[in-house]
Amino acid sequence: MMQKGTANLTGSTIAEADVVDAPMNFNWNNEESPLSPFLTNIPFEPSASQAAEVEIVSECLRDGLQGISGYPSVDEMIRYLTLLDSFGVKYACVGIFPGNATFLDTRMKELLARMRVETPSIVPSVLSMCTEDSLKWTLECKEIHPDLEAVVFMGSAPSRRLVQGWDMGFILNKLDTFIRKTVEMGVPVIAGTEHTTQTSPEDVRAIVRAQVEGGAYCIALADTIGTIRPLGTFRLVRFIREELQALGAPDVKLDWHGHRDTGNALSNAMVAAAAGADRIHVVSRGVGERSGNTSLEEVVLNLSTIEAEAGLSPRWALSRLLDLISCYEDMVGVTAPEHGVLGKRYSHTSSGIHTDAILKAHRLADNARDKGDFVLEGKLREMAGTVYSAVDPVAVGGTQSVSVSPWSGQSTVRLAYLNSGGDPQQLTSEAVERTLSLANRLGRELTQDELEASCAEAAAPYGV
Repeated sequence: MMQKGTANLTGSTIAEADVVDAPMNFNWNNEESPLSPFLTNIPFEPSASQAAEVEIVSECLRDGLQGISGYPSVDEMIRYLTLLDSFGVKYACVGIFPGNATFLDTRMKELLARMRVETPSIVPSVLSMCTEDSLKWTLECKEIHPDLEAVVFMGSAPSRRLVQGWDMGFILNKLDTFIRKTVEMGVPVIAGTEHTTQTSPEDVRAIVRAQVEGGAYCIALADTIGTIRPLGTFRLVRFIREELQALGAPDVKLDWHGHRDTGNALSNAMVAAAAGADRIHVVSRGVGERSGNTSLEEVVLNLSTIEAEAGLSPRWALSRLLDLISCYEDMVGVTAPEHGVLGKRYSHTSSGIHTDAILKAHRLADNARDKGDFVLEGKLREMAGTVYSAVDPVAVGGTQSVSVSPWSGQSTVRLAYLNSGGDPQQLTSEAVERTLSLANRLGRELTQDELEASCAEAAAPYGV
């Protein structure tokens, strides 16, 4: 039976009275509830111990692929999963019930078959709807890859219930039925809801109980359209943690699945971890439907930094990070952004002020090397990479990038020459001035060919 204000839209429209009485989505950001009072002193990032425990789940081959115009080959996906494995990610969602789409069905099942052999340490999961057809498909996938897990989910927000003609009793019954059936068939279940962040505390409480009693080992919270902010995220995750405690199920894991529609994906992921989330769903480059998903590189860099600041060893092979996201860009046909986290210019500069400091750090490192103090040299080389960059390019498998522009100085020319393999002390003052003059005349950054041609003349060393 439908609640007041809902309608079965099959072949009909919503009456005006129904629209007036339509149930409203809950807003965890600012809506009061006696079940979940507002909190004040909330942490906006996880502690070092929390950061060290948080796992990431790759949605790169599921939600990420729903945000591009094509679908990659199995060879391409296996290549990416191999890099993901060597990077240190052990969970990957690789599909969703395709209905009658035989192309997707064939490709996902072939991928699972190859994962079983070629990336056996990665645990795959698929999204399964609360229907018999979807359950049947999930079991077929399980036969192909014995370690398969299933995200059994339904929509839960009032807006979704309105358009589908569902009431809460219908949703709770479906979740209970299909979580139980999936578990009984030997498939570990991650129980999920769409629009969790727009569902009221009363409804979330009922859903969590159904999910736990059905046998789910993990609950996934979804900010399906990227509408929640950090305050609401902390409040929601903490509320569910308290509900799990009350149900006698404190060991049930929590997943956080976020989107970037309002620019809060990273902040929400960090706050979710601080509030008790065990795993964060991510996609390389934040690719996905609409504005995309929580970015893998942003989450990894921030969690790793928190751990490093506490003296903890990194869990991910950060030196392979650029290779990983570059592989994903190639696979999905998404160009790396000029700016943003690990964008094309993340370690690039042509500012004379910046390059002066970087070049001097290199000179100090050279002096330390000449004196045989290699420990100090290493620290100074790292300083050269981070004095004007939060991310050391060497640490993520990249290199520093320098070009000459109208806002450059002599140090910029010499540092650019050093980075291209030359000895900056062999550049004459004339060669330096000629290069700066060229950039000023053109009114832009010089290309690598223009830089090398302008610096071709070498003479006696200049004084340090």
